[in-house]
Amino acid sequence: MHREKPRRLVSLALGTTAIFDVTGAVIYRAVREGMPPPPAPGSALGPFQQATRELLDARHEAIRQARGEDSTAHPA
Repeated sequence: MHREKPRRLVSLALGTTAIFDVTGAVIYRAVREGMPPPPAPGSALGPFQQATRELLDARHEAIRQARGEDSTAHPA
């Protein structure tokens, strides 16, 4: 009886991991085309800084579109 408990926990953990691994792989493949390209090797920006810059650029673009301004013009 002592050995059954760890086996159940291990099997539950492995089953959960397998489910999330498969789900994650399917979601990644579905959204991979819409994801931005990775930063160039040797780039000064890390992944976090690049993501922050893209979010801020998207925010500024949304504000310009809400105001009815031309989205191709960049602020000075």
